[in-house]
Amino acid sequence: MSHQFNKRSISEQPATATVTFNHLGVPVSTEFDDIYFNNENGLAESRYVFLQHNDLPTRWQTSLHSTFTVAETGFGTGLNFLACWQLFQQTAPANQRLHFISFEKYPLVKADLERALSAFPELAAFAQALLDAYPAAQTGCHRLQFDNNRVIIDLWFGDIHEQLPNWLPNAENSVDAWFLDGFAPDKNPQMWQANVYQAMAKSCRPSGTFATFTAAGAVRRGLQEAGFAVTKAKGFGRKREMLRGLIHKETTITPRPPETVTIVGGGIAAACLAWSFTQRGYPVHLLTQGIADGASGNAQGAVYPLLHAELSPLSQFYVSAFDHARQFYQSNCPNLWHATGVIQLAFNAIREQRQQKIADSGCYAPDLVRSLTAAETQQVWEYLPALPALFYPNSGWVPPQRLVQQILQNCGARLAITEVSEITELQQTASNTWRLDASSGKRYEASTLIVAAGANTSTLLAQWQIETQNVRGQVTQVAATEVSASCPMVVCYKGYFTPAENHNGELTHCVGATYNREFKQESYQNIEPADTEENLLTLQDNLAQAWTLPLNAVNNRASLRNTTRDHLPACGWLTDNLGVVSGLGSRGFTSAPLCAELLVSQWLGEPQPLADALIKRLVPQRLQVDSA
Repeated sequence: MSHQFNKRSISEQPATATVTFNHLGVPVSTEFDDIYFNNENGLAESRYVFLQHNDLPTRWQTSLHSTFTVAETGFGTGLNFLACWQLFQQTAPANQRLHFISFEKYPLVKADLERALSAFPELAAFAQALLDAYPAAQTGCHRLQFDNNRVIIDLWFGDIHEQLPNWLPNAENSVDAWFLDGFAPDKNPQMWQANVYQAMAKSCRPSGTFATFTAAGAVRRGLQEAGFAVTKAKGFGRKREMLRGLIHKETTITPRPPETVTIVGGGIAAACLAWSFTQRGYPVHLLTQGIADGASGNAQGAVYPLLHAELSPLSQFYVSAFDHARQFYQSNCPNLWHATGVIQLAFNAIREQRQQKIADSGCYAPDLVRSLTAAETQQVWEYLPALPALFYPNSGWVPPQRLVQQILQNCGARLAITEVSEITELQQTASNTWRLDASSGKRYEASTLIVAAGANTSTLLAQWQIETQNVRGQVTQVAATEVSASCPMVVCYKGYFTPAENHNGELTHCVGATYNREFKQESYQNIEPADTEENLLTLQDNLAQAWTLPLNAVNNRASLRNTTRDHLPACGWLTDNLGVVSGLGSRGFTSAPLCAELLVSQWLGEPQPLADALIKRLVPQRLQVDSA
């Protein structure tokens, strides 16, 4: 059994669905002995029951909110989501967004999902986008974005009774329509319980609606007791009746005005924040000394999850963060996302024991990570040593500087960038805005401010005593040889070695990186020959392969990683208009996209993309000196 930091937020890796396909090609659940959708026309039933009886096209036209939120019990094949997405694309106002939330105890494996959805050719483009983004079957929330963040889906894998308490604290009064789906109440009575109906009621906005294919008396009574006015309607096809309903409640939520958000920083965290805000329609002012000139400026960076032998808060966060980052880069910067896979070598006995514990834990899906024998490692690439390894098949690498530049470019006209000298002081004004003083003597004002300044975090947040640590790292670029150029993926050991990339007309690899807590602040960017030697010697020692010996250094780069004492990012709000994303360490390109989505979702009062217990683990206040 996995160790749990919160029994309501983390359980072992969910079991994937076991399905067969009947003579009509419809998937049938082995667990519940029930079909996933109507034998005759599953898409027509989805449209009739859920889209029509929640009155969606009309409500999209009259909604007072810029984002329309749908929640669903039972993701299944994703048919309801795809039908909803298609209708939204066809009929919703161009400036409206769709946020879809779905819970699934037994996620389908990708091959079964693909086969099931092939029955609906008119949804083929939507289905392919879902398949490309489909996450590993890991407990918790997986946020996927489509159509430049106009359509978001949060997939919550795991038992709905465990996941609702993780989701609901950050989703009250936010849902416009519920799709009460799942296998029939007589087949799956465990799901159709009072706590589900009560969560539906709490999460609904005033005049929130629901629709469901069933007319079972227990379901009707449970929904009425939760506060819904329930009516019967004609069922789909041969079904006599179905239920629909509406909730009346008194809640006043004032939408945020279209104010400009100011961000301090120029790396991957700042870029992802700018993107998340601008795609929601908010203008952003970026104050920066340079674009990707700090820890985000290396030539190549690996993107893969940080895992433990138990589902610790750290590994649970990185599972969600990795899947989101992979899909974010794949959809928004496809030319810069290299899905090569990452291999992690067990180069000594301690590392082998640690990796074996991860492999044996049962915590992780094989499409997230799997173990390789020594022979299998050499089958991946014959020039690797015969060592056991962990293989991350959907991981890969990005060119950081170009990636940051492209994300900022994708923000479009809503983003304004001002190059500034170092921001030295941050003060709150009498009118509750923020004044920023730069070393040049210039001043800047901000109504809502986010610090995403990496190594400058502690300086800017001195008055809050947020304690982060800067660690110097030096990366070495080496010229590719005939053998090294054939390296197919990122190779990790005590350091890392990247596939060859064309860098200014020359094929090079990145070899890194040193990790120095002690350094001189005024000269940290100076190249240290001893660090170059350390990078090369670590590669040669850990891999013990002849091809590593003649590699020649052609370039070096030193920068500072901003880290935290518990290795989790700092992500949250110090005041209602001062946010922080920092402490991303050496895995910023894995964690930044999800951190940005979390911070923006909090600011707008949207349902959030992480379990409540994990969100509390990320708050920057935990890093205040007196909280240690």
